[in-house]
Amino acid sequence: GLDLDDYQINGLPSRNEHLSISFIGSLDWAPNIEGLRWFLHEVWPTLRRHWPQLQLHIAGRNTPSWLLDYQKPGVVVHGEVPDAAAFIQQHPVMVVPLLSGSGMRAKILEGMALGKTVLTTTLGLEGINAQHANQVLVADTSQAFLQNISFLQKHPEKIVDIGKQARCMVAEQYDSNQLGSQLLRIYQEAVLCHGR
Repeated sequence: GLDLDDYQINGLPSRNEHLSISFIGSLDWAPNIEGLRWFLHEVWPTLRRHWPQLQLHIAGRNTPSWLLDYQKPGVVVHGEVPDAAAFIQQHPVMVVPLLSGSGMRAKILEGMALGKTVLTTTLGLEGINAQHANQVLVADTSQAFLQNISFLQKHPEKIVDIGKQARCMVAEQYDSNQLGSQLLRIYQEAVLCHGR
């Protein structure tokens, strides 16, 4: 769960802004590096051909030297940032192109809690009860990533709509206070049943 007080939304993206995408995660975790390399080689060149103004901002702990030295049009590598939430807030779309690994992705929940449109893979969404085109966008191929970004470029209002739905879903299902209250009720019922 998340404490939503730690994820306050600071304004909505302007429809007049150029779309920018963020990626943030531990850059010494093999699945993050694998997914990011795939995205940079298989997806990013096509996105830039279609939208030359599009920018990808990459941040994370333990950024490898090959990535710090990476120089391709539209890619900005920040290295470790002091405030992950502030970094995520700066970009309307958050990409999580995971191709391997297991477990629930906390960064996806954080992006959703901040009202961002998260674009991830089916594997990345594993364990998170969100639906494609409602609270999140899902793509498993380079063509599907292109289609989703094209959809957002044509319908910028959807960036705000999906982000709002994402925030609501996290508040309903992943808020620490809510989860704590549910757990307390379960314990109280167990105690009552055991005492009979």
